[in-house]
Amino acid sequence: RIYCNKIGWEDAFMNQYADGFFLCVPCAGGHYSYYSEFCDADTAHRIYLFKGGSDLCTHAFLAPIVREAEKRHLKIEKIYSPHAPTRLEALALPEQKIYFLDGNYPRAREAKYPVAVETLVNTDLFFDRDSLRRNASALRLIGKAAAVQQRRVMNYLSAARAVWTDSDLLLTPALDRDKIRRYAARFAAREFPAPRGEKSRAANRFLSAITPRGVFVNEKTIVNTGRVLAIDDSTGTAASALLFAMKREAEQRGLSCTLCRCQLHPADKAEHLLIPQANLAFYTANRYHPAPKNAERTIHMTRFLDRDKTADCRFRLGFNKKAVRELLNEAIKAQSAAGELKDMMNAYYEHALREDDLAEAAEQLCREVMKDC
Repeated sequence: RIYCNKIGWEDAFMNQYADGFFLCVPCAGGHYSYYSEFCDADTAHRIYLFKGGSDLCTHAFLAPIVREAEKRHLKIEKIYSPHAPTRLEALALPEQKIYFLDGNYPRAREAKYPVAVETLVNTDLFFDRDSLRRNASALRLIGKAAAVQQRRVMNYLSAARAVWTDSDLLLTPALDRDKIRRYAARFAAREFPAPRGEKSRAANRFLSAITPRGVFVNEKTIVNTGRVLAIDDSTGTAASALLFAMKREAEQRGLSCTLCRCQLHPADKAEHLLIPQANLAFYTANRYHPAPKNAERTIHMTRFLDRDKTADCRFRLGFNKKAVRELLNEAIKAQSAAGELKDMMNAYYEHALREDDLAEAAEQLCREVMKDC
């Protein structure tokens, strides 16, 4: 079953396909999403919006398209769900300008040019309504319990963000930003391709997310980029400044890049940077993102910090690290509990699913898409 939620199947799928990103993740106060910039209806050739039913259907539609696209060696971008990190919730064929995404909450998106550009795929059609309506009371109870756990996740993330912000404020006066800019300029002059007059494109993504399995990192995405440079920074304050400086240097040379944001500070803090045209990836390594085995070298960010100033707040920084670790552990536990409840809900939907109809529709959509490729 291509939509199965069993652990053994998911692990097999993860080994083959876990190279991608997250676009919408839980954060302090709700969900933070980059779906608004994932695809533009004004420039896209086709956009398929999956609505209704269960997210199991979205994955079922996307898995055959991924397999066929990889057989044809098409460029693809995979987007995974932080609630089930090996389950697809969106997909892009950027060269063909064809996009697929789950349009349900919290990724809610409506069609701008219905039928002409966006095609609505109603996944309600693949379920036995009578079966689900008989179990409506149970589904409501499970849904409310899952919502409670999600609120706990957001509360713990909010507290962790506050503590992490305190560490950023302590380290900011000790950070030598001019030295970082000079280092980025020298590095770019040595390692980046010469400017070719092309217009750069920057994308925002999440490479990692807090999931029911813990902090899940799509490490294969980094490995596939080419050379990997690890940035050693336990708090990420200096690393983020370096990544933004590298991004500016890349854009000045017309290089497109993907900036991977921090889940606790998605608006103003970066964790990783991918520059495919330079075959380079910068990866912040810490206890939550262990350095990849193929890292070419490590940039130690202590070189950009004033040791005398950091010494004055060493005890407080150590306390903050421990506090954040405990808060994130609690967020993961709550996310795991929410995931178990989500699996209980999916069991009802799987029981009511008309498997043959779904498989036939998924193959039909795959054939339709491949005609445009």
